Amino acid sequence: MLVRTLILAAALALPGAGTALAADHDHNPVQSAVKLPEACKSATAGKDAELRDMQGHMSQAIQGMGGEMTETQKGLRQAMMAMNGPMMQGMMAGDPDVSWVCTMIPHHQGAIDMTRAALKGLDNAESRHLAEKTIEEQEKSVKELVAWLDKNAKKEGNR
Repeated sequence: MLVRTLILAAALALPGAGTALAADHDHNPVQSAVKLPEACKSATAGKDAELRDMQGHMSQAIQGMGGEMTETQKGLRQAMMAMNGPMMQGMMAGDPDVSWVCTMIPHHQGAIDMTRAALKGLDNAESRHLAEKTIEEQEKSVKELVAWLDKNAKKEGNR
């Protein structure tokens, strides 16, 4: 499992890594549940070819990552993969502040989705408490990031 994690981390670090699709345990594509705010989408307009290239690289890297996994691990992987495409799209905004916020929104939503997937298999009371706390904190962060974007995205502009 560690080797697979390291391979995935290396693939994510490659230029052009990213995907808007996740793969379930049968390698069926699952559309991302992570949605970018409109300000993030408009900030990345015209970069479709670059985004498709990144998505293709990530999709190739994920193909052989299945193996023997628990249902919890499968849910974690699906949620993690679903956030990667929106994160990659968000980082393409021209303004550094907008880019960071647009990247962090799906990152935090992905953490929420991963935690919800994990909760289905967690049986330790302390671990479950940490998971529930994580969801609460990440939901608060997403709201703060979206509020900043609503207030500042137009003002910051897209360089």
